[in-house]
Amino acid sequence: MNAPVLTERRGAVAIVTMNMPERRNALSPELRGGLVHAFDDLTADGECRAIVLTGTASSFCAGGDLSSLPSRDPAASRARMAHSHGLLRTIVCGPKPVVAAVNGNAFGAGMSLALACDYVVGSPGTRFCSAFAKVGLMADLALGWSLARRVTPGEAKRILFAAPVTGGEEALASRLLDRLVPDERLLDEAIAVAVGFAAAPPLAVGLTKAHMTHAASLDEALSAELDGQALLFSSEDFEEGRAAFLEKRRPVFKGR
Repeated sequence: MNAPVLTERRGAVAIVTMNMPERRNALSPELRGGLVHAFDDLTADGECRAIVLTGTASSFCAGGDLSSLPSRDPAASRARMAHSHGLLRTIVCGPKPVVAAVNGNAFGAGMSLALACDYVVGSPGTRFCSAFAKVGLMADLALGWSLARRVTPGEAKRILFAAPVTGGEEALASRLLDRLVPDERLLDEAIAVAVGFAAAPPLAVGLTKAHMTHAASLDEALSAELDGQALLFSSEDFEEGRAAFLEKRRPVFKGR
């Protein structure tokens, strides 16, 4: 049996691929467990500076695996959701920037995974659908939260309530996508974005990501700056960045 999740390295960039094409990469317990393991390992890996998340074949992720859902067992359902929430927190709150390369369908929880990433690259073959309402559920894996950061409140409700299928140019225009590229260039473009992120100072990137995720008010934003910037001013990366600027050369950041 093939591994449900594949991990490949391209220098400082890791490519995490959901690899259950026979299930259209539906978020089964096996796939979810593989993603948790992969992201936990990469978060702890100092050589990894950025991550690309994608899927095999023609589907990024078809959503939750309905066949494996507990039947009328709230305790089991909560435990399953809590496991998925751990994965989402690692993607959203972890220090490594994550780029989604959305090949094919990102439906239900697949859409949640894509929009939890820091940057979303798609192609004409990309299709989003919240899908939850079609089976009598509310959106989960923080989709309501991530949508509200990309589209207007009314548009977010239309996407969640009516569950339209949105792809290509429409997804770019509505800001579900950050970049639209030809299908054959999708993964290469996502990796190129991740390479750019990987070249940035990792301490500053991690603190900036946390700042943008958690600050809900001006006071919280300014407080986070006081804590984070004071640490960065005393970092080796800042010393290297300042020296490189004065010497008119490219800096080499080490995450220290």
